[in-house]
Amino acid sequence: MKTTLRALWLVFATTVRASPLQSLLCLAETASRALSALNPLFYGLFASGAVRQDAAMLLAAVVGLICTTAVRMIFEIIGTSARLRQMDTIGFVFQHRIAKIMGSIETLDHQESPALLDKLQMFRDYAGSLAGALNSILGLINTVVWSATSLIVAITADWRLIILVLLGLPRILLTRMTVRWDQEVEDEGSPHNRRANELVDLCHRVDAGAEIRVFGLAPELRRIIRRSTRQWQLPTIRKAGRYMLVDLINGLVYYGAAAAVLGWMIIDTFAGRVDVQAITIAITALGTLQVMTSNIVGTTKWAAQSIRSATRFVWLQDYARTVHDRFTGDRKPPPKLQIGIRFENVSFRYAGATRNAITDLTLDLAPGQVVALVGENGAGKSTLVKLLTGMYAPTSGRILIDGIDLADLDVTAWRQRCTGAFQDHANFEFTAAETVGLGALDRMEDTDAIKRALYDGAGENVLKALPNGLATQLGTRWPKGIGLSGGQWQRLAIARGMMRRRPLLLALDEPTSALDAATENALFERYAAATRETGRRGGITLLVTHRFSTVAAADTVVVLSNGQIAESGTHTYLLRRQGAYAELYGLQARGYS
Repeated sequence: MKTTLRALWLVFATTVRASPLQSLLCLAETASRALSALNPLFYGLFASGAVRQDAAMLLAAVVGLICTTAVRMIFEIIGTSARLRQMDTIGFVFQHRIAKIMGSIETLDHQESPALLDKLQMFRDYAGSLAGALNSILGLINTVVWSATSLIVAITADWRLIILVLLGLPRILLTRMTVRWDQEVEDEGSPHNRRANELVDLCHRVDAGAEIRVFGLAPELRRIIRRSTRQWQLPTIRKAGRYMLVDLINGLVYYGAAAAVLGWMIIDTFAGRVDVQAITIAITALGTLQVMTSNIVGTTKWAAQSIRSATRFVWLQDYARTVHDRFTGDRKPPPKLQIGIRFENVSFRYAGATRNAITDLTLDLAPGQVVALVGENGAGKSTLVKLLTGMYAPTSGRILIDGIDLADLDVTAWRQRCTGAFQDHANFEFTAAETVGLGALDRMEDTDAIKRALYDGAGENVLKALPNGLATQLGTRWPKGIGLSGGQWQRLAIARGMMRRRPLLLALDEPTSALDAATENALFERYAAATRETGRRGGITLLVTHRFSTVAAADTVVVLSNGQIAESGTHTYLLRRQGAYAELYGLQARGYS
């Protein structure tokens, strides 16, 4: 309930702050709905005047109907226009907030945890309802006001109409149960919807097209998508049967009772106990009372869905705030490392995992060092890089930067002193200059700096292959866009990492996985120069790799196994030791030979 109230207040406060005047004008539509409920009153007055041949009563009925209709139409135009304008405004405000929140979350947990991904999928599926939250809540208010006015008009005509109102209450009360069904449907279907959407997106991607065609995966993917879509829709289909049964029972009870009440009133009319005005109002109000129940149920469910979307937005805000509360450090990183970086009894477990990715790891990285992290897949190499760059916070233990806990540093300021090339790099489909220049936003227009970064990242051959040089649009999905190979994209990503000239940490996570041997050799010669420059400034170069051809140049080699340090030392020392490193090195050497 507390979250629901917060969601309602969020919609209300956002609406009023966005435009107080438009928010007030939206209520004109509410007044319009109240006026429309008065129509049966004028119909009854007109019928009574016709029977009595009372010209004054007829005139009052006609004038009243014309005036209320005119005012109602004016109010409806004003209110509807204001509501539509406000919806657009609120939709933009929420989209801006969502983008801001998602972009400000310090960690990557929400992108790798199945539970969080399911929540985010539901949020994406129904995020559009946020823009309509105001619409649905105003619709509910309008319906309640119209229903209350209609109810007063009906009951003042004849007390027996209250029986029909009471018969509509069970359907309204059952709305809470049906709203709960709707939420269960959304929760149950979300994982299957996420799988179907991801597979559809996969089928549209160029990088998956070759495998889908060569391996003949299209029929199998269609089968999985159909199954996932069916599992997504199945809860909705099951609940639809319940809805139909509830509506059928309510309809039979209501119309049966309505026929009985109306018959009773007609008998009394012929007996002279009910006048023409009352029976006219009763007949015109019968349909209104049934529509009133349906409208209350419909707008309540509509508003409930919008409120659920608002509660998911509240959840997103709370989640972002929870993450942010773990990164409240405000200390600035040192201009130059004097002591170095220390992992002190660090353990880390991914959300939903059953075992640690890193366990009680202690490691010292001295200023000016080139440290190579090696090990088999899943050993924890990339996890260490993510921990160092603040993408995750240790489950236990500390990471010290010159003796200062990384948690006490301003994480944004720390990241500004880091750079690197990552295994899962992004392919930014901008111009070549922009794609590389994004590595240092303050120098995006510096052509010389971009060319130097391309040279340091062995990407000058990529530049030579581009028809318009740095001005070339990348990506075949854009007008005059050029397609690049995986290796070319990787070299641009490496060049992007070379844009920052004075990093405290240069992290190279599998930087040559898509490169040929000649490019790899040229690249590491330039890496050596970059790492020496980084070292002179008190920085540390961390190299994560499966390839041992360049590990020999590192000052220290750290071998990871199951999230722990198996051994460490220089390349020569570890070979002489004939341990895990020597075994891995020998296996790779025999593979290349």
